[in-house]
Amino acid sequence: MSTATLQVRLDNQLKKEADLFFSAAGLDITTAVRMFLRQVVIRQAIPFEIVASDAFHAPANQKVLKKAIRQLESGKGKTHALIEG
Repeated sequence: MSTATLQVRLDNQLKKEADLFFSAAGLDITTAVRMFLRQVVIRQAIPFEIVASDAFHAPANQKVLKKAIRQLESGKGKTHALIEG
């Protein structure tokens, strides 16, 4: 089997934290990347849920927003002034 080289640029702190995690799990980062890519191929999808790290896109907030939209559309909602943050 022939091999290929994959180069990835990433933040030093992210690499350090990932190395610590994988080392504790008995893996090196190269093996972890191979495992990730193999799972992508097997599943034909990213093998985990991708989530936004900001509060706006959090599931709980999206639920509240969808409820508010339904209320507004049914004429039962309340309008509020925009709060600048």
